[in-house]
Amino acid sequence: MDPNILKTVIAQVHRRFPELAGAQPKVRRQSPPQSSSAAPTPTFLLMFHSSVSIVSGEGKRSLPRWVRVVVSEKGKILKITTSR
Repeated sequence: MDPNILKTVIAQVHRRFPELAGAQPKVRRQSPPQSSSAAPTPTFLLMFHSSVSIVSGEGKRSLPRWVRVVVSEKGKILKITTSR
């Protein structure tokens, strides 16, 4: 993946999820589905991880936060999923 496109996508994710500021993603190329008839374009999976401190009735706790971002080769965000 082009480093400039990757930098732009990371900035978009950090704006949407400020608790991930400073977190660098693990980038993995995904293979296109076999059933598609058109020429499939490759996608990339970006995995962000962070821990968020929360205050609950039992005191201060740490909550892991995962964000998965599927990005096209040209940098278009196709899908975002998060943990709670």
